[in-house]
Amino acid sequence: MRWTSKSRRLSCAFWFVLVLVAVPVFGAEKGSGKHKGSDPALFRDPDDGKFDVSGWLSSRYGFLPVPIIITGPTFGAGGGVNLLYMHGKLAGRVAPNGHRVPPNITGVAAIATENGSRAAGAYNLGYWKNDRLRTTTFLGRPNLNLDFYPDVLGNELTVKMNLSGWTFFEEVKWRLGKSSFFVGGNYVYSTSTSSPVDQGGPVIDELLQRDYTIGGLGAAMVYDTRNTIFTPTRGTFAKVVAATHAGWLGSGYDYPSFRGQLLKYLRLSRIFDLGLRAEAQSVGSSAPYFIYPSVQIRGIANKRYQGQHVVVGEFQLNWRVYDRWRAIGFFGSGKAFGDNKLKQHTSFSEAAWRSSKGLGFRYEIARQYGMQVGVDYAWGPDDTAFYITVGSAWNSFY
Repeated sequence: MRWTSKSRRLSCAFWFVLVLVAVPVFGAEKGSGKHKGSDPALFRDPDDGKFDVSGWLSSRYGFLPVPIIITGPTFGAGGGVNLLYMHGKLAGRVAPNGHRVPPNITGVAAIATENGSRAAGAYNLGYWKNDRLRTTTFLGRPNLNLDFYPDVLGNELTVKMNLSGWTFFEEVKWRLGKSSFFVGGNYVYSTSTSSPVDQGGPVIDELLQRDYTIGGLGAAMVYDTRNTIFTPTRGTFAKVVAATHAGWLGSGYDYPSFRGQLLKYLRLSRIFDLGLRAEAQSVGSSAPYFIYPSVQIRGIANKRYQGQHVVVGEFQLNWRVYDRWRAIGFFGSGKAFGDNKLKQHTSFSEAAWRSSKGLGFRYEIARQYGMQVGVDYAWGPDDTAFYITVGSAWNSFY
């Protein structure tokens, strides 16, 4: 998405986040009734008196409507809402490794964008038995219009495809003793119809226009010492998933897949935090074209640089400018290589690095939960992009 006048109007979206994120929906009072109605104390930190929603999240059961403001280059401008429900308080629950247990979260979300994309889904993030057991459940119906670039060797051919169907995902992980390691597995099942939105031509239609059914079973290992799942500033998150997709799992395509992710958060000084990200993904050559991984960093449209294998690296510097306000600087780079859907091969050394950089800012909106919200502006190799970030740009809830 280019920086159009429509994009500029989204400069006020951050304030929309600050206002709407604090509005309870179907809120029910909890406890003895210390906070009644819309008590302003629920939205002020008792220590510094600043705007903060931790009190409301900790004092009530109820839905929290979080706006979804889409400004990236993949779908164009758009938005939606995420009705998020936190089950109970954050305080008082301690995991076997001594860290605080995140709240269980259930939600429903829906989006729509200017390029005609629509999607809706429901999810649950469960932290059970004092975080000895973690579960992730998702059921959704996407109807998305995405640009694909079948020739990754330099051909500028662009095909806009529509993907519509259903997706189900379930993951279960169990903590190993009192350590920060988890082991488990996941299952994904999806049905989708792929069809060109723009005229693709006979070769493209033969490759991309069809119905797909995907079923896959994966083994997962996770290491997690982050100080919060929302906007971490310290700790490590690492995850490795190896999966197989085959007919006996309900899949119409047989292929393996692999994903490894490492996120490291460091406190450099009293005012500077550093985040580091490294990621690698790979799929078998018989996977459907939309399953092929792509370079995913701020400033680059999803599926723009796509290949059988992808590696990505990124860093982000967080500067405590004043009180709850942070300034952000980030840089990322990645490359896609291996076979593409036209069976053309690009080696790792032949593939180009695709890089982006950017600036942004954050406001600490829920100190007790370690949650920040803010704005990022990224310069990519093809375009510029504007993002609203709630939590972390590298969200890893699963």
